[in-house]
Formats: sequence, structure tokens, C-alpha cells
Amino acid sequence: MVSILTGGLISFIIAIGISFGFFFPVFKENEVQISENTTASLLQHVENTLSLVENYMENVAATVEQNNDIQTYLSNPDTKNKTRASVRLNNLTSYMGMIRGIAIAGQNAPIIDSMTNIAQEDMEVLNSENFSNMTGNGFGRSYSSVYQASVGSNSYCTVAYARNYYLNNQWCTIVMFVNLNNTLKDMRGLAGNSLDAWYLVDSTGNIFYEYGLEDDIADARKAAEQNDDQKNDSKNKRKALTGDIVFHNKSATCGYEVVSIVNQESIWMVLFPYIAGLFGTLAIFLILVLFMNYRNINTLIKPVLVLSQHMLMAAKGNLDCKVESDREDEIGQLEFSFNKMIDDLKHSIEVIGEKEAKEQQIRFSLLVSQIDPHFIYNTINSINYLARKRRCEDIVKVNSALIAILKDRLRVNDIQITDTIANEMKIVNQYIVIEKFMYDGNLKVEWDIAPELMEEQIPKNMIQPLVENSLFHGLIDEESGEFCGKIVISVCRNENGNLTLSVEDNGGGMDAERLDEISSIRFNPEDRGKKIGLSNIRGRLYYLYGNTNCMKIESEMTKGTKITIEFGED
Repeated sequence: MVSILTGGLISFIIAIGISFGFFFPVFKENEVQISENTTASLLQHVENTLSLVENYMENVAATVEQNNDIQTYLSNPDTKNKTRASVRLNNLTSYMGMIRGIAIAGQNAPIIDSMTNIAQEDMEVLNSENFSNMTGNGFGRSYSSVYQASVGSNSYCTVAYARNYYLNNQWCTIVMFVNLNNTLKDMRGLAGNSLDAWYLVDSTGNIFYEYGLEDDIADARKAAEQNDDQKNDSKNKRKALTGDIVFHNKSATCGYEVVSIVNQESIWMVLFPYIAGLFGTLAIFLILVLFMNYRNINTLIKPVLVLSQHMLMAAKGNLDCKVESDREDEIGQLEFSFNKMIDDLKHSIEVIGEKEAKEQQIRFSLLVSQIDPHFIYNTINSINYLARKRRCEDIVKVNSALIAILKDRLRVNDIQITDTIANEMKIVNQYIVIEKFMYDGNLKVEWDIAPELMEEQIPKNMIQPLVENSLFHGLIDEESGEFCGKIVISVCRNENGNLTLSVEDNGGGMDAERLDEISSIRFNPEDRGKKIGLSNIRGRLYYLYGNTNCMKIESEMTKGTKITIEFGED
């Protein structure tokens, strides 16, 4: 007894020494690596933000080149043209949240800006010597120092990005004022508890943001200055300072820098659970070893073999292999756990089956609820246009139609798979009301449905995507942007007793090659959520009937297109 305890204690002490000497440096290096990766992630977030800004600048330049109001002002910079051009610039700021304002300086035109959200500090940047040197001939780009700009009661951490373009035979400089508040907020979330303090340096060498205690910030600056004095050009610098570790990362693309520090105390606090867990694990292991030495091996091996055989049977798929047990020791607990596992496994199989059926309904409802965000966006723009024209009655009509469509989409919360033909007809009519306000032209829509079929159930939201497909791929005039033609929507019962839906237009149609290409596309469950339209319909037919052969497309050039769907299994 005493010898076993003594041997066990000595083994425990030796195991502690070996484990501590081996694992502690690994754990410490792992935590340091996490902090180093976090610092790199902060810099990467800055690079991603500026990359988005530079990409959006290209879109802005393309829009400026094609916008008549802005180009008119750059050619003829009078007050009237300036107002229109400023309104167009203001619209460009709404497409990307971080862009607070935009300004343009033409070769022969004074600076114009997007009017709203432009601060006095922004104007000082535009009037600075650096900006003056930037304008002129030649393709150049630059970032300003990061500064604080106040608009009303709001303060924005801002950087101005300027770039020269040669548009329509003249040079112009486009400046975007980028709001970094959300970027800094995201970086604070990324840093979490991995770093004790960190600060940011912009491309001009200006420290514009600090996070953490002043003493930690001061230590981080000191280490960064030592790295600079040593002319270390590596992108990622790590330096130990009085037991603390400082990381100094500088971007090779934008020139921004992130300097962070992790205190020795913080590392020890993080490692404490690992050390405690190591001691606990070894102590439990020692207790188990001592306990097993007092057990009779012969009384243990037989029930273990029986349990092993039953587990092998379960692994082969036989779930009717519960163990008969009356033991109350550890083997009995294993047998009880095995029997409970078999019961839980059977129950889980039943639950998974029910869950998959439920998820199938949910996936179907998500496909039903999809609506093109561009449709909502264009509808709201139309409402704004009608509001400016003070066409109140028309606003009510369009708004009521949009509300009806959105309300119908919200009904999928009840996992509604089908709806009556009458209700689907109402939604489609509301959709047509909106489209007629958004696009002019001579559009006729005819319904060919017997009254006795109006209360029949069909898969929800099948008709509207087909009508939309006819409008934008068959009846819209590419030159005038108007709808011209007729759509006939019919529902009947075929010889098999199944309901059949058809949507036919007299538009431009398509050639045989294009028809074969569209008809050959089959729904792939991996493509859910990527497209809205025929792919969406094929997806829902797939979930309802297990195939995508329910849809038939007929079309000829100049003779229109007809899409027919039979609601029934093969």
C-alpha cells in the first residue's frame, strides 16, 4: 500500500516537471502567436477598408464620366449647373456607407462637393497645399492625414482619398471623404482581449488612434521607435520590452501601421487555466492508476468484453443490442450509458427525420420569400419621383401595391407552401400596377382562368416570377425602356387531373440555341439563394415534386415565349 502510494507520488512529481517544461513554452508561444495574428488582422482590416475605397473610386469615376449633369458643370461651371452636379454627387455617397462626402475639382471649374455631411475640416483639406499639388495633369493618387471632422453633433474620424482622372478630354480630381468610425469599431472588436493596447499610424506617419492605457501605449511607442532606429524593414516586427511583447506591423500597400503590446502579466493570466488543467489532469490520472491497481482484473475483463461485442454490433447498425446489467460499479455505469446511448440514438434518428422534413419546408419558404432588392429599390425611387411631382394618389397606389407584395412575402413565417389562385392573382396584379408606374408603354395583361378554379391551391409565388421574366426578357424595349406587348396568364386542369399554369408573351422570343441553354439548366440545391427567377421556380419544384421536369419553355424569335408548369409528380 505504502509502496504503491510512494511510487505514484514520485511518478506524479516527475510527470509534472516534464509536462510543465514541455508544454508551458508551447502554450506561451501559442498565446503570443494569437496576439501577433490579431495585430496582423487589424492591419488587414485597414487594408481591406482602403481597398474598398479605391475600388469604389473607380465606380465613382465611371459614373462621373457618364453623368451629364456633372460633365455639364465641368464644361460650363455656372451656379445652376453646379447645383445639379452637387445633387448627383450627393446621390453617389448613399451607395456606400463609409463614404461621407465626395468633391470634384475640374481643370477649368471650381471645386464642387456633395453638399451634405461636408465639414469645415474637409474644406481645409481641399484648400491645403498638398491638395493643390495633387490637382493638375497626370494620373496621381494620395491619402491625406487622418483627421477629426465634425458635422453637427457628430464627430467622424476621416481620411480623404484623392485621385486624378482624364475624363471626356479634361483632367479632374475626385476626392472622397472616408468615415473610419465603423472601421475602428470593428477593429476594437477584432482586438478583443488579445491585446493590452494598440495604436494606428496613417500613411503620413501621424498617430490617429490609440486604444489602451497610456503607459502601455508609451511602451509600445518606445519599442516601435527602437525598431525604426534599427532600420528593420520587415513587415511584421516583434520585440520584447521588459518582459512585454510589442508587435509592429506596417502595410506594404497603403503605408498604414499597427503597433500593439501584450503585457507579461496578461500572458500569465491566459496561461493559468492551462497550468491548472495540466495539474488537474495529471492528478486525475494518478488517482485512476492507483484505483485500478486495487481492482481484480479478472472481474473486469469479462463484462468489458461483453460490452465491447455489443458496441461492435451497434457500430454495424444493429440498434437492438442493449446490454443486460445489474452492476452498480463503473462497468455497470458504462453498460447503463451504452444502453442510454442506444435509446438516445434511436430517438435522435427520429428527431433528425422530423427536422429534415421541417428544414425542407423552411428552405421552400425561403425560396418563396425571395424578392429582388433592386425591385424594392426602384419602387421606392419611383415613389420619391411621384412625391416630387406631388402625385399623391399615384403614391398611394404604388405604396399600397408594394405593401401588399411585402405583406404576402411575410406570410412565409407560417411556412405557407401553397395559396389560392385568387390570392396569387391579386399579388400579380399589384406587381403589374408597380411596373406600369415604373415603365411606360402599352402593356396588356389577360387572365384566362375559370371561376371554379379560383379557390384551387397552387405553389405560392409561381406566377409573379414568370410575369417578371416575360416583362424584362420579352416585352421591354431596349431603346425606349418601355413595355410593349401582351401577356396571357392561364390556369387549367389537364387530362391527368393536374393543374397547369402557363404564362405567354408576344415579345421578341429567343433562338433555338438560347432556348436549349435555358431549358438545360437544372436546379442544384447548392445554388440556393444565388438567383431569383426561373432558377428559383425550379428549386421549389424540386423540393415539392423531387424533379425539375415540371417546367416546359417554348419560344421562337419574334414570336414570343410561353412557359408552362404542371403541378404534379412524374
